[in-house]
Amino acid sequence: MELTFINSISNIKRKNDNTFIVDYNGMPYHIIPEMRSEYTAVYEYVKNNPDVCTDYIEPVQEPTLEEKAEIERYKRNQLLNEVDTLLLKYTEQVELGIININEKYRLDLLKYKQALRDIPEQADFPENIEYPELPNYKDY
Repeated sequence: MELTFINSISNIKRKNDNTFIVDYNGMPYHIIPEMRSEYTAVYEYVKNNPDVCTDYIEPVQEPTLEEKAEIERYKRNQLLNEVDTLLLKYTEQVELGIININEKYRLDLLKYKQALRDIPEQADFPENIEYPELPNYKDY
């Protein structure tokens, strides 16, 4: 099996995870360790003949502007959800008398939320984004 298999493959490339991509009977074939006999055959063949193997370079596809915008809006929405939770907890703690009201802190949280909402309006969105800084209660 091993010799027949080795004679049937060409264009051996090693991936970063030490698996192999080969042409097997004219078709691309991914050799993984779980395929014990094939993997061992290719591994040993490459070990004894290192010049037959090249590195496999994964193609990198840059996201489109629309995809980048979607990613950044998702991040922004996560931050909005987090500050909503923070505002809710702050309000509950004030109403329960656990902490004293701090109008400047509450107002700065609301300004932070608005700055997050304004992110898509930034001139370089979605390429270059300036995220606002979340106010820290301990600073007030």
